[in-house]
Amino acid sequence: MRARTGGFSLIEMVAAFLVFAIAIGVLMSVLTASMRNTRLSLDYTMAALWAQTKLDVVGIGIPVEEGHSSGRFDDAYAWDLDIRKVDAAAIEPPPQLVAGNAQQMAQAQNQARNAQAQAMQAMQQGMGGPQDAPFDLYQVDLTVSWGGRFGGKPRTAHFITLRAVNPEQANNGMPGMHMNMPSPMGRPR
Repeated sequence: MRARTGGFSLIEMVAAFLVFAIAIGVLMSVLTASMRNTRLSLDYTMAALWAQTKLDVVGIGIPVEEGHSSGRFDDAYAWDLDIRKVDAAAIEPPPQLVAGNAQQMAQAQNQARNAQAQAMQAMQQGMGGPQDAPFDLYQVDLTVSWGGRFGGKPRTAHFITLRAVNPEQANNGMPGMHMNMPSPMGRPR
């Protein structure tokens, strides 16, 4: 028998090649997923920036009035804006989170009940309260959509905010707001 000299056998080479091929395949799938997630993150970031641009104008460049409007930011992103009046008295504040034991939770619930009872009593006596709010409250819903072209999946991002409007200012306090100009909500004034 001949003594083995240095080098690798054919089976060792095939096994090494298979390990290398599997590692490259896994690496490529990880890189592809990473690129897809980066692109998706970029799309959602752009949608959020477009939404911020549109929502910043509501109440300043666009009067806060009930209605619907839509349009396009650019070739890729479109928007739908819905504004509706909200009854301020119907809005409940979010519950306060209490960290601690059950006794603290019960104490916080009792305090909340007492505060609610005092508010109801004040409302019945005509002393302030949400129904006497010196402002009108509007909910602004903005939906930004993109994608769907070239067989891609259409995507949307939904943004909701509230705008408070002083009714006296809306009627007579803002100069130039009720001039004979086209309404951005698509309705004649």
